[in-house]
Amino acid sequence: MSGNSLLRAAWRMNRTVPIVLLLLLLIDIAAWAALRFQMEPRLQRLERTFLQRQEEVRDRQREGRAPRQAEDRLILAEEDLAVFRQAIPHRAELSGLLGELFTLADAAGLRIDQVGYDPETVEGRPLLRYALGFSVNGSYLQVKRFVHALEESPRLIALESLTLSGSDDPDKGDVTLTIQLSTLFRTGEP
Repeated sequence: MSGNSLLRAAWRMNRTVPIVLLLLLLIDIAAWAALRFQMEPRLQRLERTFLQRQEEVRDRQREGRAPRQAEDRLILAEEDLAVFRQAIPHRAELSGLLGELFTLADAAGLRIDQVGYDPETVEGRPLLRYALGFSVNGSYLQVKRFVHALEESPRLIALESLTLSGSDDPDKGDVTLTIQLSTLFRTGEP
C-alpha cells in the first residue's frame, strides 16, 4: 500500500484525526513563527539593554561613583530621617509628655506620685534627651496594661529599664514597677 492510499484510507475511516493533526501542525508552525519573528528580536533588545546597564554600573564603580540603587537608597533614607525629625516634639512639649504619662497611669488604675527627669544635650544636634524615672504601685494586670500603653504611645519613648518587685504581703498581691525611660525633644524654633 502506498503512502497516498494510506492517507485516503485513514481519511475514510476517521476524518477527525487527520483534521486534529493538521490543526496541531498549523498551531505548531504559528508558535514557531511568533517565537522566531516576534519574541526573539524582543529578547535580543532586552539583552542588549541589560548589558548596557551592566556596563554603566561597572563604569560607575571604576570611577568611584555609586550605582543608581545606592542613590535611591540614600534618597529613601533622607526621607525616613525627615519623617523621624518631624516626630520629635519641641522641648515645650515636656509638660504634654508628663500629662500623657499621668493619663496613661490613671487609665490603668495606677498613680504616679513623682517623676524625676534629667535633660541632656545631644552632642552636635539641636536635641535634648530627657531621662525620666518614676514608680507605680498596683496589681500585676494594672502594671502590664500601663507598660503596654507606654509601648503603644505615638511618642518616641525608649523604655530603658523596668524593675518589678513584689509586695511583702502575699495576700495583698501588689507589685511595684520602677521605670526609667528616655525621649527626645528639639531645642530649635517650635
